[in-house]
Formats: sequence, structure tokens, C-alpha cells
Amino acid sequence: MHNSINQETVNDAAKLMMHRLISQKIDRDPSLVDRARLRHAQAEQRYPGRPFVQEWDDLLKLPAEKLRARLVSRDSDMVRLRLSSPFLLVSGVGFTDYDFRLRIRRAARRVVERRFACAERLPDSVI
Repeated sequence: MHNSINQETVNDAAKLMMHRLISQKIDRDPSLVDRARLRHAQAEQRYPGRPFVQEWDDLLKLPAEKLRARLVSRDSDMVRLRLSSPFLLVSGVGFTDYDFRLRIRRAARRVVERRFACAERLPDSVI
């Protein structure tokens, strides 16, 4: 089973888990968005004209509730944008701890493996 698991799928699941935690933290501490805006300003200077910069700029202007919903969205745009998330480097988020990131990655792998195992058990007519 392990050979069939796509590592990018595991990475995407881990990023989604991280952004679910971020969404919860924003609910408790809205200033987290301001700190993400500061990180994003650095990305704007470093990567001028790149599409993800404008997309994050638009996201960071949303009201907190809408931003939180977008952060945890499974749509393809958010899967792509989570790769360049300004939230991952914000102080107070806690993702700089290597052991914590490793635990998230392991949990993501388990989720993907379970999803894969369930899909294998479904009859072809359902898939």
C-alpha cells in the first residue's frame, strides 16, 4: 500500500491540516491575519508580478470568516495557494517546530492511506 501513496497528496493533506489549525487560531487571535499581511508584503517585494502574490493579497483583504473558510477549502486554487501561504512563517503559529511538522506529516499520511484503502474497497460501479 505505501508504494501507491502519492507524496504530493500527502503534502497537500498536511498543508490542509496546518491551515485548519491556522483557521482556528485566527478565530481566537484575529491579529494573526495582520502578521500574515506583513509576511505577504515581503513576498510581494520578492516575487513582484507573480499571480499567487495578487491572489494572496485578495485573500488577506477578506473578512476573517470568509478568509477562514477559504483557508480550509479543498478547491484546486486553494490547494495551489497553500504552497505559498504567508501564514506558515508567521510567529505564533507554531509550524517552525520540526517535531510538530513531522507529527502533522505522519497524520496526513495516515489520512491519505485510509482514504486510499477505502477507495480500493469500493466496487468499480461506485467509482
